[in-house]
Amino acid sequence: MGYSEIVVMLLVYSGLIVFFLVPFQSGLSLMNQEQRQFNFITVFKDSLIKIVFHKKSIFALVLLIFVLFGIWFGYKGAEDHFNAHSGYPPISTDLKAICSMWGVLVYTVVLYLLIAFVRTFKIAKNTS
Repeated sequence: MGYSEIVVMLLVYSGLIVFFLVPFQSGLSLMNQEQRQFNFITVFKDSLIKIVFHKKSIFALVLLIFVLFGIWFGYKGAEDHFNAHSGYPPISTDLKAICSMWGVLVYTVVLYLLIAFVRTFKIAKNTS
């Protein structure tokens, strides 16, 4: 797979994850309205919780699980095909599959934290 194909897949995956994890605009407010103090850490924690517990976030989880299974079965299919038709000694692609899956998980966590930071900064800007 070429670099341009990987970039396009990452852009599509990122767009879908961002769409599914960003809550609706009506939820862009502080959860603790009675506290008039702005504390970045508490607002960030509230953002993390708010991003995970809304209606669209279940689709992000389903997408992540689908991608992880796709990576695993893609590598297993290539391994089975190579072992069945090459005539060379059998190979194993388990390490590549696991590394790719960890890469997708880390990328998803980074996107999640980035969305939470952006949401926290928007709330900070609205309360100022």
